[in-house]
Amino acid sequence: MSDISIKRTHHTTVAEAKKVADKVAAKLAKDYELKSSWAGDVLNFTRSGVNGSLAVGAKDFKIDVKLGFLMAAFKGPIQGAIEQNLDKMLTPASTEKAAKPAAKAATKTKK
Repeated sequence: MSDISIKRTHHTTVAEAKKVADKVAAKLAKDYELKSSWAGDVLNFTRSGVNGSLAVGAKDFKIDVKLGFLMAAFKGPIQGAIEQNLDKMLTPASTEKAAKPAAKAATKTKK
């Protein structure tokens, strides 16, 4: 078995963090057909060859995933998808809006 372990800090309430976890789980369910269910502040998920949990703490998320033999070949893309989706969901909307004009200005200066 291959393991993935990811930890990310959040700056919100546990209730809001659980909403973020639900969004990440929905995206992963769509992309990888994962089934998930809550047990307190832990979101457990599974599918053939994959099982894991996303624990929501007062200040952080802790994701642990175990990949079966066949899914281990996809460890990199799976880990990347989890990190990308989680980071995207944790980025405050005001930070995203501020970054877009800065990125556009940077590309205009390069021309």
